[in-house]
Amino acid sequence: MKPMTAKVKRGDRRIYQKRMALLQAALDPLAKQGASTAEIHARRGLMLNVYNTVPGEYERTKNLLRSVYASGQGNGATLGILVGDNANYASLIEYGTGPHEMNPAQLQQHLEVLPKGGLLRFGRTGQAYLLPGPYIGPAIIYARTLTRERLHTLMQSLFL
Repeated sequence: MKPMTAKVKRGDRRIYQKRMALLQAALDPLAKQGASTAEIHARRGLMLNVYNTVPGEYERTKNLLRSVYASGQGNGATLGILVGDNANYASLIEYGTGPHEMNPAQLQQHLEVLPKGGLLRFGRTGQAYLLPGPYIGPAIIYARTLTRERLHTLMQSLFL
């Protein structure tokens, strides 16, 4: 008796090329959507940690809020999202100052356990202005999470 042999036919190259072209075309809009998500989330964090707190002695100009920026770009193989704040004192808000200052590693530890869409609050107010009020870090984490989910959904729709 002859052993049975099975041949696995590889997928049609044209089908995969078409799907890859669709994926590549979707990366730039996906990156721009992620950037928009990041910018909105950063503004939410600023409202929580700065503008919707007990006022203090400094004037609230909303310069920090106006200085938030985000951009996204995707090309054939990569997807990138950039979010930040141009205000010269943005890092003082993000990390705190003086005895309450956090270093990037400490902030990263808090970000790693942040629930989806979560914001960090360490009690910063207009009167307790030395405490950190992170808003860029949570925005990056949220945008990354949503963008990965959106990319996963896109990949499933194209290849499954």
